[in-house]
Amino acid sequence: MDKYVLIVRTAEAECRAITSTSKTTLEKITPLIEITRGRKKTIKPEEGKPYSIYPFENRLNKLKKSFRGQEVIIDVTSDEALSSAETDQFFEYDKGYKKWVKFLISLKEENEFSNIIPSLLLSFDDPDFENNFILQVNSLEKISGALLYRCGIDYDDCYDDIDLIMRAKQPSTKLYVMVDCEYVPQAMLSNVSEKAQARISNLRKAYGSGIDIIIVGTSFPNNVTEIGDTDRDVFKISETFLYNDCLKIDKNIIYGDYGSINPIRNDNIVMARGWIPRIDVALSNSYFYHKRRREGKSYAETYKTVAKEVVNDPYFPRKLKCWGTDQIIISQRTPVSLIPSFWISVRMNIHIEQQLRRISSKE
Repeated sequence: MDKYVLIVRTAEAECRAITSTSKTTLEKITPLIEITRGRKKTIKPEEGKPYSIYPFENRLNKLKKSFRGQEVIIDVTSDEALSSAETDQFFEYDKGYKKWVKFLISLKEENEFSNIIPSLLLSFDDPDFENNFILQVNSLEKISGALLYRCGIDYDDCYDDIDLIMRAKQPSTKLYVMVDCEYVPQAMLSNVSEKAQARISNLRKAYGSGIDIIIVGTSFPNNVTEIGDTDRDVFKISETFLYNDCLKIDKNIIYGDYGSINPIRNDNIVMARGWIPRIDVALSNSYFYHKRRREGKSYAETYKTVAKEVVNDPYFPRKLKCWGTDQIIISQRTPVSLIPSFWISVRMNIHIEQQLRRISSKE
């Protein structure tokens, strides 16, 4: 597994960021592809009422193409805001989560990836939880000889789950434990860091070198007004500081993040008065952004102004040549997009490049 684990959800902005990133760059990361609901489609049968479906296959296919030939981790969202019937089916626990197992076996048989590390799913509604979970472990470890267990930083029952996995799996099967800190705002960094260090310390005491630990999080807010409401601001990439704190107690942990994407999506927010054009730029350990209200101007003119301000900012990474920085530079003349989700893709692309630079500089 590479030293950078990137969580990539099957959302439009994230897929665009990945498909716009060079293969040379992508080959340096291990993606955790988290399957979320796809774009809504309305089915109108000849008889009966129309109904909606949310197929994720099209976006997943884009990620297959981008990560072809690489080792990947495959997971499915447990977030109700990102789920649908198409994702919820994988949590059906009968016969050892047979739908999840069948899906992963089918994915492996496509031979798109060099290796698939399956994520273990848990459904606590299962009256026969232990037996179905063990059956899932035994079925999935045959796919690649490695498994991933993902747990939130505040989930204290993780040790019981890992005990069960360790008893069920074959000794030769590698187990990755992902400690997911999710959103780590600057004000909470010290608190989250203490929790993460305690979790890692407890895991090492209990399982020693029998597990590989991945620490992930993100510091990009759901709304930048949580940081400040100025036209320009700078704030830390807290997950890099969190990782450095955790390295003090364990030199073998693996770094991971959400690629500058907040775990909570803004799908349900209706911007009746429009949005404020904003461009974010990732550095190695911080972000900066510029934003401007339209004030009677068109979106195109406003984005052009914002792009100029970003490029003229002393923090702008002029030596970084990638798709994301190119889009900002081009937009000084003619904005390449007026859609906020496009600029999320730009930020994510730059973030990936910057994190790989940071990691390689410490090797």
